[in-house]
Amino acid sequence: MFERFKKLIEAAQKHAAKTVDPDVFEHPAAQLTDWYPLKGGGANFQTHRLDASNPDLLVFKCTKGAYLFAGLFTLVGLLGILIPVIVFVKGGMQDWGMVGFAVLFGGIFLAAGLFMLHFFTIPRVFDTFYGCYYKARKKPVHMMHQEGNKKHALTHLKDVQAVQVIKERVRGKNSSYYSYEINLVLKDTSRINVIDHGKHQAIIEDAETLALALGVPLWDGT
Repeated sequence: MFERFKKLIEAAQKHAAKTVDPDVFEHPAAQLTDWYPLKGGGANFQTHRLDASNPDLLVFKCTKGAYLFAGLFTLVGLLGILIPVIVFVKGGMQDWGMVGFAVLFGGIFLAAGLFMLHFFTIPRVFDTFYGCYYKARKKPVHMMHQEGNKKHALTHLKDVQAVQVIKERVRGKNSSYYSYEINLVLKDTSRINVIDHGKHQAIIEDAETLALALGVPLWDGT
């Protein structure tokens, strides 16, 4: 059942990719590169912005909107846990089942909020001085002079041959929207996702800045 559902999703993604004509990019590797979303889903608002104030260190940072979104989940979770506990302790509530449900409900929101905060705030760093890209809170100094290692989120910029932008239709229960990806296309035509959010103009502007800084073409598939 799960495998069948997974295949249906992959088929839909590949069908959507057919709307992109790689010939327009006038690059032989574009024909060999995948054009379906590398990362499923995505937010319908801008989660990251590119800080290019330092040409030696371009960094995708978490936006205020993303902090607020994750913070609301965290706050709801905390209140969902604290209020029932306070009422139980000070108000003499005797319903352990209700307290347990409230703590579980609040815990889910709290965990979701903390997870989003953790994920959103991981910097995506393009260190043009050392010539590498990494997604981490600390610079992997011990790996700077080694070969690119995807396991440790380190990629040498010399291996990047293009910046790819593609879109994905995300459908929810009551609404749908487009989410946009910035991916790095490597010389072996494999891809690495950098960011994924719902603000098209910001994605294009950041992708143009990034492509210019890396000295590679921008393949805009949106």
